[in-house]
Amino acid sequence: MKYFIITGTSRGIGEAIAEQLISSEHFLFCISRERNEKLLNKSKNIEYHDFDLQYIDQIEDLLNRIFDAIDISSAEGVYLINNASMISPVSFINNAMVKDITGNINVNLIAPIIFTSLFIARTENYQIEKRIINISSASAKNHHPGMSLYSAAKAGLDVFSQCVGLEQNHSKAPVGIVSIWPGMIDTNLQREARNQDKATFPSADIFEMVKENGMLTSPEETAKQIIDCLFKKDFKNGEVVDIYDYSKVQKHFEAPSEARRARSSSETGDN
Repeated sequence: MKYFIITGTSRGIGEAIAEQLISSEHFLFCISRERNEKLLNKSKNIEYHDFDLQYIDQIEDLLNRIFDAIDISSAEGVYLINNASMISPVSFINNAMVKDITGNINVNLIAPIIFTSLFIARTENYQIEKRIINISSASAKNHHPGMSLYSAAKAGLDVFSQCVGLEQNHSKAPVGIVSIWPGMIDTNLQREARNQDKATFPSADIFEMVKENGMLTSPEETAKQIIDCLFKKDFKNGEVVDIYDYSKVQKHFEAPSEARRARSSSETGDN
């Protein structure tokens, strides 16, 4: 049996990952604020935990309950997917409330760090496959006004994954860890961003343009790529992996140039 601990499974990528991992040979521990009844109805091999990751002081108790339910004698592998994320507050930092700042950093950075730390500690003596995937974002590199918290948290998550990867190279039974940039996906996070007031969040225009030009991928397609990465034979410990297909973006931005060249040829009489 392979055991999977997945956060943020109520919708979007997390739900799609869980759905695609459902198997008689897999057992899933799903974590989200809202219970996903649709997911639960698809398999008996799911244990659901209604949990808000902002309560970081309670994560240790949660993970202890999960590991107590794992039959290590029959385990072939144990996997952690830190997927849960939040984009709000999307505003200039001077307009952000303190509780919203701490909430964002708790969910996007501190919770994955705590999960990772406890996961490695609990599996230290497990002589089986052990892997962690941290779902990050290209926002760690591509910066927009109003997204300083989200970008800072994701950049921190990438550096954390890289450093833990180096640490695990010194372990006798190392845990593999990577950070993944899933790209632009049609999720609630994207919808929330493009529906913001442009007066307080100028970057809303970018998210709206991405949607209008068909540059979003589906959660299902992205989940498949993440799972493929999770089971890769050449799993590169500590790597930051960008899995987004940028051909849609390139096609969109190349099209105006081609149109301009066509108009220029027409005006000069070129064939």
